[in-house]
Amino acid sequence: MKEITFKVPDQKVNLFLELAKQLGIEVSSEQDLLPDWQKKQLDNALSDHNNSAHHYSDWQEVKNELISKFIEK
Repeated sequence: MKEITFKVPDQKVNLFLELAKQLGIEVSSEQDLLPDWQKKQLDNALSDHNNSAHHYSDWQEVKNELISKFIEK
């Protein structure tokens, strides 16, 4: 079986899904693309981030540190 990805205009999604159903085409949503274990890992990472369990640096801050460490010597 071949797997094909389509981009369908918002106003045509229902029509497209009905046509696919009539043709016996298996349809999966974007959320089906990740296995459950990976979804859980992403949910945990997002939860840690939202709860400030880890410190994340702003890209500009990191960039400035790297420039001063390696370029401005």
